[in-house]
Amino acid sequence: MRELVVGYLSAAISRREFISRLVAMGVSATAADSVLRSVSNVAHGQELGPDGLGYRLFEGTTGEALAEQLLASGVRYVFGNSASQDASFYEALVDRPQLKYIITPHEGPGAAMAAGYIKASGEPAIVMQAGVVGLTNAMGQMYNAWKEQVPLVFYSYTRPSTSAVGRDAFEEVENQDDMVAPITKYRWVASRADKIPDTTRRAFKAAWTPPYGPSYMSWYMDFDGQKIRTEIIDQDKLDPRMRVRPNPTEVERAADLLVGARRPLMIVGDEVYRAKAISQAVALAETLGISVVQARQVHTSFPQNHPLWVGDVRSVDRLDYPPSPDVVLNVGDKLQHSGARLIVPRDTRFIDMRIDADSVGRVLRTDVPLIADVAYGLADLQAAIDDRLTASVQTLAADRLSASRAYRQRVDAIAAQISKNPYWNDSPMLSDRVTYEIAAFADNDAIIVDDGGSIGRAHSFVYDPINGRERFFYYGAHLGTGVGTAAGVQLARPDRQVICLVGDGTFIFGPTALWNMARLELPVITIVYNNHAYGGPHNRVISQYPGGRMAQTGRFVHDYLGKPDMNMASIAQGFGVQAEVADNPRQLKAALSRAQRASRDGKPYLIDAQVRRTGAGWADDPWVPDI
Repeated sequence: MRELVVGYLSAAISRREFISRLVAMGVSATAADSVLRSVSNVAHGQELGPDGLGYRLFEGTTGEALAEQLLASGVRYVFGNSASQDASFYEALVDRPQLKYIITPHEGPGAAMAAGYIKASGEPAIVMQAGVVGLTNAMGQMYNAWKEQVPLVFYSYTRPSTSAVGRDAFEEVENQDDMVAPITKYRWVASRADKIPDTTRRAFKAAWTPPYGPSYMSWYMDFDGQKIRTEIIDQDKLDPRMRVRPNPTEVERAADLLVGARRPLMIVGDEVYRAKAISQAVALAETLGISVVQARQVHTSFPQNHPLWVGDVRSVDRLDYPPSPDVVLNVGDKLQHSGARLIVPRDTRFIDMRIDADSVGRVLRTDVPLIADVAYGLADLQAAIDDRLTASVQTLAADRLSASRAYRQRVDAIAAQISKNPYWNDSPMLSDRVTYEIAAFADNDAIIVDDGGSIGRAHSFVYDPINGRERFFYYGAHLGTGVGTAAGVQLARPDRQVICLVGDGTFIFGPTALWNMARLELPVITIVYNNHAYGGPHNRVISQYPGGRMAQTGRFVHDYLGKPDMNMASIAQGFGVQAEVADNPRQLKAALSRAQRASRDGKPYLIDAQVRRTGAGWADDPWVPDI
């Protein structure tokens, strides 16, 4: 054994040979890997701190120190577009197989993949880019992470070297970190090489302290490979563990308002999903017969097959049901306002429960602020309501539940008429027909990554994040998200079917993650709704000028993507993904069957579904307008 260790430390034998010889000596593979890590610690000059304190002194290169701190921060995957100025980090990864580097051909889809992994796993990750040129490619997805409150850490080195700062050097921009200031929670440039682990710890602490959000760290390129002596600290020794309970007085006020309401409404959002509090939200809604809606968010945070679920909301005073709510409880939704109209009118009693204290009261008048981890907040509010339940309150709750169930039955009956559309069997297909077939095909617990943009996909998927299908929606709205997100979700949830729905316009912004699917054998099924147009911009502009020159002439200068048509299947095949074009429902069903077989073999598959354009202003032949 001693000779074997000496041989490894002197580089006379490789890591693989070291483990092979141990196994030949009768040591198990797991034990051999543990021995290797211990030997590597000696080789890298690490000194253990006092037992149980979670820190140790480290001596080695900056790349090794970064790798060690990432491991101490709980990171398993590094998503990066390679850069020569991070060479010592790549060297460090060779002897740290537990830290896996996923090379991404473009920084944007790579960052989307990292964000998708975090959303689906709840575990930390980092995305790395090459200097400012890589950073600017990734900033679109940094914006998405900011809007969606994803705790993703970004890193890129700063050019030039410390000796050439301010000389307008190659790839230099002054105050590089200021570029990301509006869309990060934390940004910092390490002032010395030995501060790299410290900067890394702070970046992860900021990102993962609620409310979540992206952070950015950097250091000068000439720090790479320097020998340093520094500290490595386990992230759980820095975690503030912000599980905040709401103010008890405010909980009592909220309970009084809800029990006394005639037409209460609950809005749910991503904090419910992240806190694993969906069942608690269901229980509270059932106790008082509260109808439930959701404003635009990443996740669906309430079962859509529940009789109290009444749909999405843009303004509560425009709901079909319940009409004119008198008390609104928001549980963990960011409540993004898309115009001057408020989601909750000023004259409606409003209870706002969120951990994101900064956003409470920023736009909406709030009667009862409940700053809390929503799992604790729901538990405390449930207890207060239970103390106030009387026979009359329970009768009123039962009546509201019956009325909501009757409303849902009417809505579901209307939705069931979708197949009576006169274009239902046409080629190219209605987007609703494509979604209908996918919904019938998908596993009961499939995860749907929805980056479909403005394509209509009504009345098909029913999401149940407790027992059934989950949804990952593109809330941030920077295009090119879907394919990368789906790859990251599949990486995090390898035992679940992942289906990516993406429009042709947004697909073109980020197809390179298909290569990662093929390389890593991530069996994502991607459906491109290919209507050869930017349907959203088309319909919004035509609605503003219904009798305008574009509508009169059929010359849509800003949205048509045909002539030549883009073949998404060929693009996918170029990245090593099996793919085909489906022109009609029969071909689509056959393609889905082939996609299923491929996914069972661990292979991704793409279907280029030819979809009919819909909306005002298209020419008589909606498939080939006059351009």
